[in-house]
Amino acid sequence: MNEAAEPRETERSGARERASRRRLRPPVQRAPLATRELVLRSLDVARAGKLTIVVGPRGYGKSTALGQWWHRLTQQGIAAAWYTASDLDREPDVFLEMIARSLAAAGVEMGDAVRPKTGDSPAATMLDAILLQLDRDERPIVLIIDDFDRVDHPAIARLVEEMTDALPDWVHLVLATRRKPSLAVSVLRTQGIVRIIDPAELRLSDAELGEALGLPADAPELAAIAEQTEGWPVAVQLYRLWRGRMGVSARMPRFSGQVDEVADYLAEQVFAMLAEHSQTLLTELSPFDYVEASLADYVRDRRDSAALLEEVEAELPTLVQRTESEGEPAWRLHPLLSDYAQARLNRSPDHAARLHRRAADWLWQQQRYAASVRHYDLAGDRATMMETLGGIPFILIFLTYGASELRAILRETPQEVLEAQPRLQLMAALAHFKAGYFGEASNWLRRIRESTGGFLDDPTGHGEQLELEGHALDLLFECYINGIAPTREAEVDRERALAPDMPLFWAWCENTMVVMYQMRGDLHAAHQSVIRTRETYQAIGMLPFAEQHLTTHDVLIALAHGSLKTASELAAATLRRRGAGGIEVTVTATARMALASVDYLRHYRESAADLVRVAFDQFGAGEAWYDQYAVTWPIIVDVAWRRSGLPAALRVIAELRTRLGNQGLLCVTDLLKSLEAIYRFRSGGIDSAEAIARTLAVDAGHVPWRTRDLAMQARILIDLARGRVAAAGEGARAMIEEGRTGERLVTMVKGYVLLSLVRDRLGDEAGADEAMVTAVHHAFAEEILSPFVEEGSAVRAIMERIAKRAASPLEQHHAETVLRALKAKPQYLSPDALNDRESEIVAHLAEGASNKLIARRLGLTENTIKFHLKKIYAKLGVSSRKAAVARAQEK
Repeated sequence: MNEAAEPRETERSGARERASRRRLRPPVQRAPLATRELVLRSLDVARAGKLTIVVGPRGYGKSTALGQWWHRLTQQGIAAAWYTASDLDREPDVFLEMIARSLAAAGVEMGDAVRPKTGDSPAATMLDAILLQLDRDERPIVLIIDDFDRVDHPAIARLVEEMTDALPDWVHLVLATRRKPSLAVSVLRTQGIVRIIDPAELRLSDAELGEALGLPADAPELAAIAEQTEGWPVAVQLYRLWRGRMGVSARMPRFSGQVDEVADYLAEQVFAMLAEHSQTLLTELSPFDYVEASLADYVRDRRDSAALLEEVEAELPTLVQRTESEGEPAWRLHPLLSDYAQARLNRSPDHAARLHRRAADWLWQQQRYAASVRHYDLAGDRATMMETLGGIPFILIFLTYGASELRAILRETPQEVLEAQPRLQLMAALAHFKAGYFGEASNWLRRIRESTGGFLDDPTGHGEQLELEGHALDLLFECYINGIAPTREAEVDRERALAPDMPLFWAWCENTMVVMYQMRGDLHAAHQSVIRTRETYQAIGMLPFAEQHLTTHDVLIALAHGSLKTASELAAATLRRRGAGGIEVTVTATARMALASVDYLRHYRESAADLVRVAFDQFGAGEAWYDQYAVTWPIIVDVAWRRSGLPAALRVIAELRTRLGNQGLLCVTDLLKSLEAIYRFRSGGIDSAEAIARTLAVDAGHVPWRTRDLAMQARILIDLARGRVAAAGEGARAMIEEGRTGERLVTMVKGYVLLSLVRDRLGDEAGADEAMVTAVHHAFAEEILSPFVEEGSAVRAIMERIAKRAASPLEQHHAETVLRALKAKPQYLSPDALNDRESEIVAHLAEGASNKLIARRLGLTENTIKFHLKKIYAKLGVSSRKAAVARAQEK
């Protein structure tokens, strides 16, 4: 069985990484056929539009012409990006990652769009990040995607259509493909933004034919050659090689007029002219797109491949191309030559199977898992495939390369192999889960558990791994979907017992408990668990992967403590780092979410809701867990209510409820109920609010602390309104105690604010003032404002009494700040205030997005965005985007 080398950061500059990097430059031909001036001129003219499609069968010189254009553009100082697509790039996030990397290689700053080589970023977010960076770089940019037909699937086609529609005017996209792409080309043509260069235009002109053959333009034989080759570039290349061997006086036989027949004849003749060892080499390497010397040596079981490949390159300079990555050369055969050589190989099926099998072994060792599975399948070696996949370390692969790698492997795996391997089914469930289908993935996992007797029965003999991984996924799914439970520690202990000498699973358990402790509000335990997780990942060489995700937990823990200064500093540091080494989009999204949340807590600005919503939308369907929802949506709902009243708040809650229902995410359900109860109460619907509040549990062992805080607030406010003052006071004191013992400052401050309202209702003015002063005392150091202002006029009267009596100048200043905010808080939406849509647009302006990009994000037309901008400028009294952002953020 093949053992997968542990994917470590230090190994990523190996064959796996080179395989990607070498596709970011056009292959080099030692002896170019001819300068394609007419095609180059057409490409230059086409840059006035958004999209050029170069379409033609194999051998029509698409890559050659585009490679010449790429070099010319680069010499002119134009940022020209090149990406040769592969069959293994059909996952949208992988496709977009390669686009981002190609643009970065061309000198375009990609920022968040270039994700690191670990984890996942949602495709929609990645496309958005790419477009944002292109918006910010106003230089002329050309992006060339060669071999697009290899990734032309519906999901990719939709991405390309979206990207084409949203590209800035200074960016031009080129697709080279063997067949008409599955884009809405007719629609694009009617819009006047696409230019198609077809086979007729790709044929060599008489002048180019003469240049290719070293003949004057009026040479008599040119007409006959043009007639037989029809200017088909590869046929001309083959003819030149054949003529060079046979002599200038040699004449081709007459053919039926089919140019394919000419090319086949010439390929056969050129191949036959090679030395036998060169023929054997090309035959044995024909199944591979790019051939490194190490791959060739392994497959052939020889040590002379590099020298032989250089020899063949010299003999067939236009048909064998070279690329380099990190000084390691690789060779690529022209498709016509490759097809001819592969047809020869197929006459020896046993030998072909052996080559595929050895290639699969080599690729697996180099962590190119999907390509390896493909070659096992081509070898027809199901036994070795079953054995290899039976031991696949899919959790390690997931942590190292993300769920897209799992999906790529599964796409290459035959269905019958998947059905026979419970561990592969676990891998498929994990990939499904990370796509955001929580409920479906959980049901799939349940069926696997039932069919394997509790993850114990593995027909391939990997029962221990099945049990370990099955329970690991069960733990993950349960935590994400259902949240906290008293049994979590027991489940973690069982998992650790199954893996006494497997640190990766210790880290998995610790990471899960970080989430659990955060949800419970046991922040000291969460912090200690982060430390242990970091140490474990460091011990197994995966700290670079872990550090990003653990920083997310550091930020969320600081935010939960109410340590707003620390949370802001950590978040800002994360955003500063993203340009240097690549930070996952979901990590930067958490940082932006935290900064917006701090802004809300400190200033109670409506604009914070728009910024936090933009940040939240950057999470993929499978990336946000309870904390992200619990931090962002209370702010979004509150501001919706402040702007437009209860109907708007209920619409926001219903929107999220539908989203969570579709995903099967259950742990946020009561948080939404609590929010609905609070805002129904604040809108005067005390009966409906109380009916909801009665259904809410506040048991610390079963309810996440953020949900519990909201549920307790709803109960306290309702009890107070109903005259159940003792119950309200008891609830407020319970909040204070939870905040104190849990070291959650905002909870404690809110508790004191509510206790002040309770005492004020009892007529205990001194006690009310004392509680409010205590709230100010705890809040002023972190400048916490929102827990006071949320309660509106009820707090204002008390705050006016204490504003002059605070214990210290700083506390007095904070009390006055709270009072100013209360006085400024509008009771109804002003006609001159920005509405939800306008505020949303301003939030995108703050990120630097263009009108076109904002329109794509919001599903509107660019003209609609311009219309809204005029209204925004008028309401804010400004005349520029920058001024609009500055003025809106003051509110």
